[in-house]
Amino acid sequence: MTVHTLIRALPKAELHVHIEGTFEPELMFAIAGRNGVSIPYADVEAVRRAYDFHNLQSFLDIYYAAAAVLLHEQDFYDLTTAYFTRCREDNVAHTEIFFDPQTHTARGVSFETVINGITRARLEAQEMGHFQQADYVFPAAFERRIRV
Repeated sequence: MTVHTLIRALPKAELHVHIEGTFEPELMFAIAGRNGVSIPYADVEAVRRAYDFHNLQSFLDIYYAAAAVLLHEQDFYDLTTAYFTRCREDNVAHTEIFFDPQTHTARGVSFETVINGITRARLEAQEMGHFQQADYVFPAAFERRIRV
């Protein structure tokens, strides 16, 4: 057994994961295109390069650019489903997923849109057996300086 195989087989925990920060470049472009939202990256490879953060601001730049493409319940569902699929592939046994409602409500996306998409994906993943022996937590991360 190789070290890579061993690591993939070990159960893992992912703590304090903001769902908006789990975007894969391909999905970001797909949702942006579907919603007619422009993002500040020329292509998928430019997004990959942007994920090589150098400081907090470089992380926040891509985080908010990615979050800006999320407009509809289906977008949050697609993002969360993609994350749960990766969790299953990587043998994640516990995940603590956060979402940032104010990032979206400040842009006119309702709290219900966010939570309904995330919840639908969670329930489907659970029904499909993604979390037979796993645990998940969904706290909302509220910023005190922004109204909900």
